[in-house]
Amino acid sequence: MASISYECYDIVYRVFQPHSRFQQTHHTPPRPMQIELILNVTSLLIPRRRIDGHLINFERLSLETLRFDLGLLQSHDQLRLALAPNFIRYGIDVVSTAYDVIIHEIVECGLRIADSTTGNNCEVLPLCLEMRVVFVEKENEEEEVSIGRATAESELEFERSNYGMVAAKESFVKKMLKKVRVKSRDEDCLICLEELEIGIDASQMPCSHAFHCNCIEKWLKVSHYCPVCRFALPTD
Repeated sequence: MASISYECYDIVYRVFQPHSRFQQTHHTPPRPMQIELILNVTSLLIPRRRIDGHLINFERLSLETLRFDLGLLQSHDQLRLALAPNFIRYGIDVVSTAYDVIIHEIVECGLRIADSTTGNNCEVLPLCLEMRVVFVEKENEEEEVSIGRATAESELEFERSNYGMVAAKESFVKKMLKKVRVKSRDEDCLICLEELEIGIDASQMPCSHAFHCNCIEKWLKVSHYCPVCRFALPTD
């Protein structure tokens, strides 16, 4: 039986920070800041062989969280080397122009958001990279048109579905979010990156991470994952 191998056909991605509004209401001495990079990767394998007359796609989802010092964003080359093993696992050529462009976007987005938080009580800056990588089977070129059409339709569907992000079911949000009184100054809301002030009511996820009530409610309308640990709330 001949072995089947795939080659990277296309990459669709975006780099973003979960919450882009920052209200600098207080200032604290500068502290070492770290970047928490959440990799949300969808791999789409498109074989050239038809099954019962249909071209069947195989989709695989991967979630991974990486943490590194903000200073690493000052050097593209160092960041390329640091992240290369993770991208290689997803089948991405780390000597390609596509990889360089993604690294550049991570650097630009991370530094821009870090500048926006200057003076805020923030130690960890969450950053998301959502990527859809399309692979096609390397064999013959007879079905190139069908594959191109399937790829275009898959990318359009991915965009319409908010880049693969799925909101938590509203009824479960009401049941599983718990109101807690903030008792310590050491807690921050890692969605808006503002301090959870002592005495206010915050919303706590089942994983025990707490956020401003409005922040986590808006977040869960877009994603069913905890912004910190990726704990998943039900979606249906």
